[in-house]
Amino acid sequence: MLAIGAACVSLSAAEEQTGKTPPKPVIEHVDLVHFSHTDYGYSDHPEVCREMQRRFLDVAIDAVLATVDKPAAEKFCWTAETTVAVDDWWRGATPERRQDFLKAVRSGQLEISALPLNQTATLSRAQWHTMLHWLPEYLWQAVEPKAALQNDVNGFPRAGAVALLDRGLRYFFIGINPEFGGPPLKTPAALWWRMPDGRKLFVWLGYPYWEGYLFFAEKNWRHGYPAATDTRYRPPRPGEIFSPDEAAVRKAHGRLLERIRALEAGGYHYHRLLLSVMNEWRIDNDPPLPPLAEFVGQWNRFGLKPTLRLTTVSAAMKRMEDEVGREAPVYEGEWTDWWANGVASGPQEVSASRLAKRLARAAAAPVWGPVDGNVDRALEKIYRDLCLFDEHTWGYTSSVSLPYDLETLGQHNEKSRYAYRPVGLAKLLLAQRVRTRLAGLDEGLYVANPAQWPWSGWVTVPVDSLGGHYKSVEDARSGIRSPLEYRSGWALPPGAKELTPENLAAMFPETAVSPRANVWVEHLEGGGVRRLLLREKGAKESGPTGSPTVATDQNGWPAGATWPEMAKPLFLPGLGDILVVGLCGAAPRQAGQAIWAAADNAERAKMRAEKLEEIWAKPREKAWLANSAHTVVYTQLLHHPRFRLAVRQLEIWKRQPRARLTVRFDRLSSVRPEAIFVAFTLPCRGVLPRLSNGGLPFVPFQDQFPGTCRDYFVIDGWAHYQTPDGHWLWVSRDAPLLALGEHNTLAKRTERPRNADRMFAMVFNNLWYTNFVADSHGVMEFQFDLACEKNLSGDAAAEQLAESLLAEPQVVINPKEKENPLFLERLYRP
Repeated sequence: MLAIGAACVSLSAAEEQTGKTPPKPVIEHVDLVHFSHTDYGYSDHPEVCREMQRRFLDVAIDAVLATVDKPAAEKFCWTAETTVAVDDWWRGATPERRQDFLKAVRSGQLEISALPLNQTATLSRAQWHTMLHWLPEYLWQAVEPKAALQNDVNGFPRAGAVALLDRGLRYFFIGINPEFGGPPLKTPAALWWRMPDGRKLFVWLGYPYWEGYLFFAEKNWRHGYPAATDTRYRPPRPGEIFSPDEAAVRKAHGRLLERIRALEAGGYHYHRLLLSVMNEWRIDNDPPLPPLAEFVGQWNRFGLKPTLRLTTVSAAMKRMEDEVGREAPVYEGEWTDWWANGVASGPQEVSASRLAKRLARAAAAPVWGPVDGNVDRALEKIYRDLCLFDEHTWGYTSSVSLPYDLETLGQHNEKSRYAYRPVGLAKLLLAQRVRTRLAGLDEGLYVANPAQWPWSGWVTVPVDSLGGHYKSVEDARSGIRSPLEYRSGWALPPGAKELTPENLAAMFPETAVSPRANVWVEHLEGGGVRRLLLREKGAKESGPTGSPTVATDQNGWPAGATWPEMAKPLFLPGLGDILVVGLCGAAPRQAGQAIWAAADNAERAKMRAEKLEEIWAKPREKAWLANSAHTVVYTQLLHHPRFRLAVRQLEIWKRQPRARLTVRFDRLSSVRPEAIFVAFTLPCRGVLPRLSNGGLPFVPFQDQFPGTCRDYFVIDGWAHYQTPDGHWLWVSRDAPLLALGEHNTLAKRTERPRNADRMFAMVFNNLWYTNFVADSHGVMEFQFDLACEKNLSGDAAAEQLAESLLAEPQVVINPKEKENPLFLERLYRP
């Protein structure tokens, strides 16, 4: 903004010195799209924001109806940026007030956009469906959204674009915040964004949402960033901004001419310009500005050029498409998001949200039977919460500068609720579905696989749930028996050696806390249910038909594992290494901003080398081994100055090329800006993986919108490497962010890495200076699965295999006695 302002001043001065009449502007029309940028929790507690947004809609309705009979140039127009506010308002409105709303919509002066919120790019396929069905269908049909708005956020997944197209939308209006990111192309610009299926969205890549005001004024009227409840501040009153006074209008006209001349000097050649305009109380979460209509009316009465028009988003987009649609360039690819790294500032909450998504998906699995209306309603409630969790606001205005302030903690508490509440609700729904399907069956221990791909692994049950002391289980169909493997039960520690470093309570050995019994289940078919009979007689475990060759480093940690049928190992040395990248200096976040703002890559690389501190975790001791007939488990304690404790564990399957890595560390409380990565290297040199976001696959660095983020990628949870030697699949349970080649912290990478087989899962990142969590600390756990398949037919198979690797088969233990029919009907059924 400063650069543009400086250019305007110098141009105006040059005109005065030469005395030449400036050329006729190319821009003949300026359309103002007026709305409130919704940022739930940034300026106020999220619930306060929602209450304010409801009230804003009331103001907009009244302002529209007050001008509905005025000449077109004097009509007040308003676009509801998000449908959350509309839905909240509609649910509480009286029948008479609803009619006012519909009258305002029918006037064409009030428009409802299609999206419920400005999202972080971490939504699943099911969430995108929820996003585009937020309003009741009858209300959607009544308001007929024609355009979608997204502001602040630096990217938008193709999954979201496809969801818009599927709902009949064709216009997408986006205003990107340049802080620690920025637009992918020179703005403003009109363009077409083509999807893999050939359909296209018409996109207006505009200025940041607050910039429109600065085309008419030299600086923002806003003072500070007050909360709505701070009575020492107030919204601007009529006449203080966009004054209809002739002198004020003509001064604003002069400012506009300066700005558009600078814009045209930079190559802008359209005859129309679209600008978004906010109020100037806080800019974010701000009310409508009814006097804006009078200002526009006066402008046009004075005959000023370019003409000014207050309009709605789709009307503006339609005019722009009519004028430049044929010449607008076409772009393709995944629109990756620079701001996505902020997701990792709340890793525990992200882990909970991803657990809730897996549970909800499992609850809808066909193995339990058809999904009825009750299940649909329960899922909608879960996914709505998850969408609100994935809204782009992760922290209060002062979340980093005042990380322990009550306002900051209150915002984070509400944000976290949208992750943890869906976990509980999804667990309940899944349990209801499982019991409805299995609790009425005959005696036995039932294991059900909700995934579509076959599953092999350990099934664990609490000992006290068995109702007796059993030593084995017998497959009711095949008659094959398998032993139950017991772990120790409750016991007082015999000595200090039993109190391991992870025992925060220092009361009992971790291995003795919860008595469990394990049984190995081999190749449980997708959507299958297996009945096992509990037996008091023991059974011998059959040995594996094949076993991998495991290479270890000098500390006993696996450096590779190769199965007889494989030409290459499942992984290479460095699996599960932990890297902490921190910013150094007295004001580290300012150093981060300076690195980001570096003029060229060489300068940025030099600054990164000076200001970024990279510390790898080191082994505290040699790894120890636990062997069974089916898997072998390696465990190793690690040391890092940023952790109270760190441990990694690798479980390797003996019968199939598969391994599971679990990394757990206790991050010490600190607002120190740092990013934490877990590293992996696969034997897939020279191959770019296929990733997926929102259910739509893409190849990073190849299938990307130009100019979008290449430092890290938001993924559904898997990376698929296809090589002549087979298919390697890497799956993340908890961490949705992946960097390739290097950790890429503040790198602004543009080129493809030579070693894309080197992966860095970003599990923590608090480098941002606002809007995200400053000090997530305590125990954090992340789990990753690796698998290799000789043949894997396409992305759908990769997704199904990834789902299976993360699946948790459901277990029901039925006694001889039959279940109470009242329980089956009234208690268990969703």
